Amino acid sequence: MKNIFIFLFLFANAAVFAQKTDTIVHINGNILTGEIKRLDYGIISYKMDGMGTIKFQTNKIKTIISKKQFEIKLADGFNYFASIDSSNTGRSVKLILSNSGFNVDIDEINEIYPLKQNFWLRLSGKLSLGYSYNKGSGINNFNFAGNFDYRKRKSHFDLSWNSNFTAKEDSILSSKSDVSLVYEHYLKNHFSVYTKTSADHATEMGLELRMSQAVAGLYDLVYNHRNRLNTSLGLSGNREWSVSDTISQDNLEAFVSLNYKFYKYISPKLDISTSFIFYPSLTDKGRLRITYDLNSSIEVFNDFFVGLNYYYSFDSKPIGINSSNEDWGITTTFGYSFH
Repeated sequence: MKNIFIFLFLFANAAVFAQKTDTIVHINGNILTGEIKRLDYGIISYKMDGMGTIKFQTNKIKTIISKKQFEIKLADGFNYFASIDSSNTGRSVKLILSNSGFNVDIDEINEIYPLKQNFWLRLSGKLSLGYSYNKGSGINNFNFAGNFDYRKRKSHFDLSWNSNFTAKEDSILSSKSDVSLVYEHYLKNHFSVYTKTSADHATEMGLELRMSQAVAGLYDLVYNHRNRLNTSLGLSGNREWSVSDTISQDNLEAFVSLNYKFYKYISPKLDISTSFIFYPSLTDKGRLRITYDLNSSIEVFNDFFVGLNYYYSFDSKPIGINSSNEDWGITTTFGYSFH
């Protein structure tokens, strides 16, 4: 009886170990065994016994073999749930579906995520601080920004914030802050739908608070290992409150956006993202809002980075009386990213 228990124990442990074994064949012929954590942004994260988690570019991969189930997103916009086998043809793999299979080039794979991956492995993000001081004017500028991105099957959540304060001695001269939660659900053929819940504050434009809820359709014009370019069209409803008055109003706006992201997630990491959005009002005739953001960062050592951020806002009819129609700012930052 004792021998039977020992056998069952060893068998169970062997089964668990087998489930954690994936095989990657390097282009130089080396065979690596370990566990695939994720593949995205042109980088595969791979855990090996005795070495921990290593990362290398997907252009170094010849093929992948694993019996586990993965969510796999291809460059053509389609998502598959499949295991992976060698195709024996060039730099490619064979996706094994429930009742079929087909070959795909490694370079056509944008994302791979294990279906039973835990919460922390699906989470990535960035935190940054910025500060500048002008002795002649005695003006201080502060910035605190960041985001958390969580990836699930066919969808992802992104929580982001950006706060800017300009102060002299003990008084705040101006401030601008925004926070948003975006949910994006992937469809077929490069299409997605998303919702965005946000709050904005900008004293320069007389805005105490704007609460918004938007729904939109999004289309990826380009999505590969280095670039993502997409455009979206939707509707946004909001309520605004002014800074110095008791004025508040409700608005319904259409919006059109163009968003671009360039990334290189192998050391030194480089990340550049920009967004341009038009908000023509449907309830306040003649009103137009425009926002533009540019965020860039480069790694200096071990996931710490320096960055340069720029924002511009325009409102043809700001809610605050005698408020400026536009606001802009440039900030240098230092921060930490995890992925």
